[in-house]
Amino acid sequence: MHIARWFFITAIIYGLLGMLLGLEMAIAHDHGEMVTHSHIMVIGWLSFSLFGFYYFQFGKVVSRTLSLLHFWMAQLSLIGLIIGLFLFYSGKTEYEPIAAVSSIAYALSFLVFAVTAVPALWARKV
Repeated sequence: MHIARWFFITAIIYGLLGMLLGLEMAIAHDHGEMVTHSHIMVIGWLSFSLFGFYYFQFGKVVSRTLSLLHFWMAQLSLIGLIIGLFLFYSGKTEYEPIAAVSSIAYALSFLVFAVTAVPALWARKV
């Protein structure tokens, strides 16, 4: 299913972005964006890779509409979260609501994933 491919592609992009941010912090000896870096790596690289594996394995038995909704909600909320965290940890604390709203949006995208994944997992014979 193409959703799996797109989750993998974006996971690789986020993994590279997270590593570049980590390298920049190390070179600058300024780890002020550690939280941003961690969120990029855990959500963007790790979680999106796992979503890609899930959709690769179960993509034919899940709702296409829900999987697309999950993909776009996860992508847009992570982009908002990265921007909000980066600005917040750069000292622009007035942008904290961007991170907060994006966090809630990502949690909702995970709920959509759960609604998509659990029935498919129960229905699949191992």
